[in-house]
Amino acid sequence: MAPLTHGHETGVPSIDAGNEGLRFLLGRVFQPGVECRRGIGGRGECDFNRCSRIQAIMRYVERNFAQQEQVMTESAYPDARRHLDDHAGLLDHLGVMLHAQVCADKDAVKVHDFIAHWVVEHAKRCDRPLGRWAVTRRVLEPKR
Repeated sequence: MAPLTHGHETGVPSIDAGNEGLRFLLGRVFQPGVECRRGIGGRGECDFNRCSRIQAIMRYVERNFAQQEQVMTESAYPDARRHLDDHAGLLDHLGVMLHAQVCADKDAVKVHDFIAHWVVEHAKRCDRPLGRWAVTRRVLEPKR
């Protein structure tokens, strides 16, 4: 699996904490038996029905996105639509994976690498500008 580097940092602790949490989750959720319904230690057969690992990732990013969306509202962020569309794009792609019955155990590299790439690109394209905007509007504190 491709490593998820710290290249996603924005310099705003509250945004960076969400991205770091996803980085932590991605480093653990693909370990055998973690968040997998395939039985003890992940040794059963996958039923290819509602991958619990993908669902766990979706639950985490939905909570993280809700926090960012609150910041966008509080700071009257002018580029909120594009940022929200990027969030929706990730959730849509993960939903397609669920619908296509992707198994995050058997397809762990594909799932991990897609999300890892998305996080780094999203941080550069969306989270850094949001962080700068929110700091200048005194909605968020910068890294000290």
